[in-house]
Amino acid sequence: MKIAIFFDGQNFYRSLLRYDESLRVDYDRLAAWITQQVGGPNALFSGAYYYVGVSSDAPPLVEGFLKGLELRPGYFVKREPRVRRAGRCPACGQEYEYTTEKRVDTRLVADLIHYAASNAFDAAVLVSGDDDFVPAVEAANALGKQVWVATWSAEDLSKDLRVRCFGHIHLSDGVSAFRVERRPHERAPGRAAASRLAPPAAGLAASSQLERGLEELQRAEARLPHVSRGYFVMRWKSHALPPVGSEREALVQQLVGAGLAEEFEVRDAEGRLVTAIRSREPSGNAREPDGNVALPE
Repeated sequence: MKIAIFFDGQNFYRSLLRYDESLRVDYDRLAAWITQQVGGPNALFSGAYYYVGVSSDAPPLVEGFLKGLELRPGYFVKREPRVRRAGRCPACGQEYEYTTEKRVDTRLVADLIHYAASNAFDAAVLVSGDDDFVPAVEAANALGKQVWVATWSAEDLSKDLRVRCFGHIHLSDGVSAFRVERRPHERAPGRAAASRLAPPAAGLAASSQLERGLEELQRAEARLPHVSRGYFVMRWKSHALPPVGSEREALVQQLVGAGLAEEFEVRDAEGRLVTAIRSREPSGNAREPDGNVALPE
C-alpha cells in the first residue's frame, strides 16, 4: 500500500505551536509514523509534499529550514509567493501591512487530484483540518483513493472535512515517536511567572486572559522582526485571544496598563514610523528577541 502525505505548511505549523510551541519534530520519523498509522508495518511511503507561502524577504533561517526539509528522502517542498496587503485598524486608525499566501491551497488541491488520478498513491494523508480541501477529498474518493486527515487536535479539524475522510490521525498520539529533544540551552524559557505580574486585584479570569495575551505576544515576537500594534490587534490569528477589533485592542491596553507590554516606535519595511508593542520580563525590562524564527505565514 503506497501512502502519500500532503502538508498544508501554514496550518500544520500554527497547529503545532498551539499544541506545544517547544516541540521539535523529526520529519523523517513523522512521515514513517504517519505511513504506519495508515497502512501498517508493510506500507510504502511514496512521498511527502509540503506546501508553503514564502515572502521575498523571508529570513535566511526560513529558507534554510525548507531546503533542509526537501533534502530529506521523499520530501518535496512546494513554495508559493506571499503578497503584501495593507489595512487600517478601525479602532485606532493605524495603518498596517501584512502578507498573505497566494495559490498555496489551490496547488495542494491540484496535486492531490493529479497524483490520485495517476495512481501515485493508494492512500493520501492530508495534514490540515481546513474545510477548503473538502472538494479535493471528494475528487480523490471518486477516483477510488482513501484520504485520511491528520491534525494535532480535534479542535483543529473541520467537521465537513472529517466526515469525507476515510479516517482521522491524531498527531499528538505519535509525539514520542517523532519528537526531537532540545538541548538544555535550547529549551524555551518558562512562562509561569507572567501571571504573577497581573494586578493583585484582578480576578482569576482576568489574570488568565492577560497571561494568554502575553504568551501570544511573545509568540508573535518570535516570528516577526517587530509586532506592530495594528497587526496584533487586527491580523494576528489565535484561538487563545479575543476576536480581532475592539476586544483585542482592549486586551492590548490591559497588557500595557499592567506593565506586561510596552509600546515603541519603529520603521516598517517602507520606512514609515509605526507603533509596535513588545513584552516585558518580570523584572520590568523589555524582552529581547531570542533569535528564533518560525515558518513564514
